[in-house]
Amino acid sequence: MGLVCEFELESSDLPLCDTVDELDAVLTVDNVVSGTSGRPALVFSATGVDPEALEDALRRDDCVVEFTAMDSGVVESRYRAVIDTAYVEMYAELVDRETYPMGALVTAHGWKVSTQFADRADLEAFRDICQASSLTFCPHRLCETEHGGDDYGLTVPQREALLAARRRGYFDVPRTADLADVSSELDVTPSALSERLRRATRTLVDNTVASSER
Repeated sequence: MGLVCEFELESSDLPLCDTVDELDAVLTVDNVVSGTSGRPALVFSATGVDPEALEDALRRDDCVVEFTAMDSGVVESRYRAVIDTAYVEMYAELVDRETYPMGALVTAHGWKVSTQFADRADLEAFRDICQASSLTFCPHRLCETEHGGDDYGLTVPQREALLAARRRGYFDVPRTADLADVSSELDVTPSALSERLRRATRTLVDNTVASSER
């Protein structure tokens, strides 16, 4: 039995908050990599943001040591940035524990995060680390998820996203709903929903048609 927790970390000192504030946009964190140098790297994406404006904001962001454009475009772009932050211990805690970060949104005021924890003890330990780092930990939703069965490895939010997209006609040909239609039902941003659907599709493929290749 695992736990999926959707929570918010409130602090404008968190990485990339200055960039988001300057752009008046939202960034989606796809992955956090804990490097051997002690400086974590963030892989994040932006939707509907001019790449030149984004890169200029990153250069002015004091927490960004260096960044690399992995996929640059106005519709969607993806970057990898090495971060100099006072919250290294928090990132290491998230990586070292049995967690599965399912995505995070960076706003001007902090991070909105969805993470699957192995159990309540790991969740509480991570909460304590955040509070010790002077971060305000605000849980918004907590639900249990069972491993195995017929979920094909999907997390609860991923399953909800797929079912909502199917119900609204996102997978129909031609489509009768777009990301904005489905995201409004789930109360998430279109960029967050897009990332959730991609992760869910990859998980389904890995645990069904691609399982024979392992």
